[in-house]
Amino acid sequence: MQVKVVLPSGEVNVPVEPNSTPGHLKENLKYSIRVPPKQIKLTCEGRELDDIKPLAGEPNNVTDGAVLVAERREGVVEDESLSAKSSPPPAMIRKEEPPKPKKPKKDVVRPTLSEGDVKKDKTLSPGHQGWAVKSAYLEAKSKKRHMAYLKIENSEEKKAYPEHEDFSVVLALGDPQCSPVWTAVVQQLEIGERATFTLSRKALDFNPESLAPDDFVSAWEVELIRVVEVEDVAEDYQQLCPQLWYGHAGVGTVSGLTELMRLLEIEITGGKDRAEDLDAAAVHWRVRRWMPEGTFCIASSRERIAILPGYGLVPIEDQNAPPVSIAVGEGQQEAVELIAARLGPGGKGHLYLKSQALKGNRPNGCVIMDVELVALDPCRGPGTPGWRGWQSLINERETGDQWLDEADGRRKQLETFGTLRKSTEDSKGAEAHVAEQVHKFAYNAERRYRRGLKWIEMDKKDDRKLQLEQATLRMRLAKAMSLAHMRFGENPEPANESEKAALKEARQLLAEVLKVSEELKNDGVKYECMKMNLQVCIQDEDVPEARKVLSQLQEERPDDEDLKSDNARINRLENELSLKKGAGTVEELQKDLQQAVTAGDKPKVGEILEALLGMFKESKVTYDAVKTCKVGKDVGNAMKMGDPDIAALGRKAVGEIQALAQRAALGI
Repeated sequence: MQVKVVLPSGEVNVPVEPNSTPGHLKENLKYSIRVPPKQIKLTCEGRELDDIKPLAGEPNNVTDGAVLVAERREGVVEDESLSAKSSPPPAMIRKEEPPKPKKPKKDVVRPTLSEGDVKKDKTLSPGHQGWAVKSAYLEAKSKKRHMAYLKIENSEEKKAYPEHEDFSVVLALGDPQCSPVWTAVVQQLEIGERATFTLSRKALDFNPESLAPDDFVSAWEVELIRVVEVEDVAEDYQQLCPQLWYGHAGVGTVSGLTELMRLLEIEITGGKDRAEDLDAAAVHWRVRRWMPEGTFCIASSRERIAILPGYGLVPIEDQNAPPVSIAVGEGQQEAVELIAARLGPGGKGHLYLKSQALKGNRPNGCVIMDVELVALDPCRGPGTPGWRGWQSLINERETGDQWLDEADGRRKQLETFGTLRKSTEDSKGAEAHVAEQVHKFAYNAERRYRRGLKWIEMDKKDDRKLQLEQATLRMRLAKAMSLAHMRFGENPEPANESEKAALKEARQLLAEVLKVSEELKNDGVKYECMKMNLQVCIQDEDVPEARKVLSQLQEERPDDEDLKSDNARINRLENELSLKKGAGTVEELQKDLQQAVTAGDKPKVGEILEALLGMFKESKVTYDAVKTCKVGKDVGNAMKMGDPDIAALGRKAVGEIQALAQRAALGI
């Protein structure tokens, strides 16, 4: 329903859920009234509303179209933490801000500048600091780049870039996906200098990532605000991370610049501690759109919903919001983790990403990731800061269990899909994505379990509880290792050496766990170990051992529904291995047939054709294998020998090959 909220600064219409409470509404109102929610008085028709009762229920009885008055309670002063004096006013998050539409590519090749393409006409205001480009930073491969911050104006149309004074146009010098005119312009300017330029329209039009102005005009005014030294993470201009500033807007002296650089050193670098793999880090992050019109915030970990006069319900950044926790190295927010790994507590960093860089879990298009590392929780085992004994060990294992469940769930999705329908060109991309998730999630689980086992070894305590925990970690590590190397899809490639080594280690781990579970007489661990051993045997294509383990499991718990699925998987594996064996047999028979036809040995040809016909009829070989080895061509050669009996057998064989093709097309 819709209600009108009357604020001290104006009125606003907002949609609310009838079963939401006044307390929920106050959480959104605190940003406008600037007092804590409990100090906001919310009334309707003179009645103060009950914070914890639904708006539409008793005793509040708020109806659609009602007018609610929100004000501070008498005697309450502004909360300093919400005051504009202590922190900037909440910035709205422009979630609807899309990437700038890319212009149709007229020139697919980056232009080479000619004499007269970039002409500096007049200096409008002098600079305050010189600088020099480092030619190595403009090479195709370089660990460092120059990043320029600019104010640009299209003089003919009086169009400013960016649109707001708070922003700058940000360009990497020498960027192969940006017109070279801007690199040439920046090289002719000092820090703080503003000048007019005449630029080649044709050269200016090259702008595939839409990072720079590309209006079809020649007259421009450009001001160089500062130049930043950045790290090129992949040495391809795709991921840029600022390191050092050469200038700053409003800083007119060298001493001011030095002061600023020290401040930025502290902000960017932070404390001495650095996150290691899987460390927990508390961070604030935000995503800004990277385009010449402005670097607007489009997502933030500080996002909250506020009620603001003139806007209604809007997402804002709450500067007092608590940090969020991430695990460095798990790959869930790759850009955030990449920056956090380079910072110490109190550090700040920025990562400039092109549209194709680190695309997971971020908005599309070119963006700037801002990260502030608040704190680290470097729990790295017994005797290290953050170690909480048994609790830390259990937390580590439970985190691994969550990743393992995610990986196994996606593995089941893929196998269910594979049994229900045949892969198509439309589905292969989605299947590959899910398979990638299986491997990624299983690898995260594997690292967690290995770390937990390492901690147990560091603790050097010998008691039953730790032995059971060690056994649990080992058997789940075995499953995680197998999932991290599992192959999916139709006709997967044979297992590579890394998968064979992982499966060998997994089986050794499970054998150790089975022995320990029997010594400790723990049936629960023993049964779980046997189930995991069954999965590893299936992946290792060891059908006899898989049948043996399945039989033991069925004796233990005949009512376990999962065993029916495992039995079906073993049957499918047997069939696949039989088809692989059939493909090898067909190739051997094909060679024998070629030799018999060449020698004119008609009895032998007839015998081989009978064998091939039987294999085709009983579907002991796949159509793909028949098509790949082109045995049909050799059958045709046999039919040309002039023997009517051989010709009849050949026709039957060709008919069965066609039937194989039809069954394959239907996914049978």
